[in-house]
Amino acid sequence: MYHLNSGGKVFSDSLNSNDFNISIKNLPKGIYQAVFSWKRDLLRPQDIERFSRQPELGVPKYFLSTTFWLDNEEANEYNLSFDKVYNQDELEEILFNQVADEPTHMWVKSNGLNNKLYCQYLDLLDGFKHKNRHQKDSLQQVENYYIEHKMYDEAKIVSATLHEPWLDLVKNELITQEILFMKKHISSDVIIQIYNFQVNSKQDFERYIKVYNSFPSNIKQVLDRRLRHFME
Repeated sequence: MYHLNSGGKVFSDSLNSNDFNISIKNLPKGIYQAVFSWKRDLLRPQDIERFSRQPELGVPKYFLSTTFWLDNEEANEYNLSFDKVYNQDELEEILFNQVADEPTHMWVKSNGLNNKLYCQYLDLLDGFKHKNRHQKDSLQQVENYYIEHKMYDEAKIVSATLHEPWLDLVKNELITQEILFMKKHISSDVIIQIYNFQVNSKQDFERYIKVYNSFPSNIKQVLDRRLRHFME
């Protein structure tokens, strides 16, 4: 488990049961990442090549990860849940083959209001990730059509678009919805954290200026100290 603000590892253990206990009373509230990994029995060719060159890194692993809001004043129990039930073989097949149309989703849930709000934000992101994948699949068919008909210039343009993580129209729509979400819940500690993760350049600052303007003056002062280094 990692604290995303500092990037530091706060907990690591080998798990042998469905339940495990860690002390969270000394952990600061904020967004954390939970990572679950296990060694692979099957290796891709690129994994074998990497392992032969860098055996000190160990056998490649399958891994699943998710982020969540932790605050021991809100909740002492956090539950991991999946979008559906998988057996190990099914899960490993999805991860090994990187099946794009069958992604795995997991959440860390609690009774804390801030974690529930953060889960709502993750749901918002997941919806747009699905939309992005779907539209990329459609563009892939367009690229295949151009190649089949030897329209290579057109295919090159589509290919360049497909290599970007986000399609422009989907990304712009996501940012619009993020801004609305953050403004609606501007008084929550969660929003400050989300804002800090999203705004890391002058361009980002300009994109999310409506969120910045919605923060009270004392929060702006704290943010300004972090933002100053890329605003000058």
